[in-house]
Amino acid sequence: MNLANFRELGGLKNKEGRQVKHNRLLRSGEVFQINETSRDVLKKHELNKIIDLRGEHEISTRPDDELDAVSYHWIDIMKEVHDNGSMEDLLDMSDTQQVSNHMKNLYTNLIVNEGAQQGYREYFEELLKTESGSVLFHCFAGKDRTGVAAALTLEFLDVPRETIYEDYLKTNVQRQKPNEIFLKEAAERGMTEGQLAGVKVAMEVEKAYLDHAYQLIDENFGDVKSYGKEILRLSSSDYQLLKQMYLD
Repeated sequence: MNLANFRELGGLKNKEGRQVKHNRLLRSGEVFQINETSRDVLKKHELNKIIDLRGEHEISTRPDDELDAVSYHWIDIMKEVHDNGSMEDLLDMSDTQQVSNHMKNLYTNLIVNEGAQQGYREYFEELLKTESGSVLFHCFAGKDRTGVAAALTLEFLDVPRETIYEDYLKTNVQRQKPNEIFLKEAAERGMTEGQLAGVKVAMEVEKAYLDHAYQLIDENFGDVKSYGKEILRLSSSDYQLLKQMYLD
């Protein structure tokens, strides 16, 4: 299977002991030139809809594969963020701490940038429209834009934060092999040790990034549910409908 950083959220338990339904919520990296094994897995999960959170350049150079009987929805989460962490930007940074700070700034934009807020608003609108089958949401690596989407979704389903962090940090295990291949190829292309170290930081997730996102939400909006109501425009009935649709 070559669909990177893929996993189902089904089976995770919320605070009341209810489980996220199987074959409803999937997350991954880009769906570009995936093999038959990956396609078969998606079929078994009853894939109905793809939500692509990448930018225009990403989808023009590496477009999602067309899959039979699967609708496609593009939401450019970073469309209004000018400093979006391109590889060229990362290579200009002098040390890993600078890269780590850059990643935290990315999460700041994911929470407080109006374009990102609009994007996540549209994401939840799509979830609320999907009455059957599974939704696969993804970005390039399936870790930051997708990681925030997954965290918010699980929060609104009342999944414990400890479980949300466990899912978030699985990225470092699931992307280990793809990252190693990428870094090996980058070294062969002449990247310096310092550049490789910085890229490695950017290709992984850290607990501190999600901590930063939660801190911003608490400081600016009070708590996650208030963020959902004020920024994502989710009503009390929307929260109930999400639980009805996505929890057993």
